[in-house]
Amino acid sequence: MIVLSHAEAEKPFVECFDCRFPYGDPSASTLISQGWSISLNAAFCVLVELCHLPRHIDVDRCRLKEIVDEWAAGPDHPIKMPVLHAVHALVDGNTLPLDECVDLMNYVAGFDGQRAALALVYYAADADTPESDEALERIYAEILQRWDMNGV
Repeated sequence: MIVLSHAEAEKPFVECFDCRFPYGDPSASTLISQGWSISLNAAFCVLVELCHLPRHIDVDRCRLKEIVDEWAAGPDHPIKMPVLHAVHALVDGNTLPLDECVDLMNYVAGFDGQRAALALVYYAADADTPESDEALERIYAEILQRWDMNGV
């Protein structure tokens, strides 16, 4: 069974590739495996990096899709496929309907500490008005606050 989150191990793991993920290097595979071995949240942290490229990095979408496909071959979990739907939209440069993302955020909320998965869905939402952006931000913050209160 996969560990949901492990903050002590996740922080140094993310720091080792934050803003310098080896997109074109075979060590990308190693980072994917390491993420899965630490926790589900750590695995999703890899996808956050793929979906939010640093400004100085130019990576071909086909390469990003290859890395996402390799990630998707990892262990199964109930939030894996729904969150991958958001990831595919982000990699393709698209958004998802706000209502769909709100529903998915509420689903992810049921899995304590899945901050990276929650962020991916949040980033994929089409919040095209100030009101919808406010509502999305409020839901995101409420979920994080709930997790913080639960110590995760």
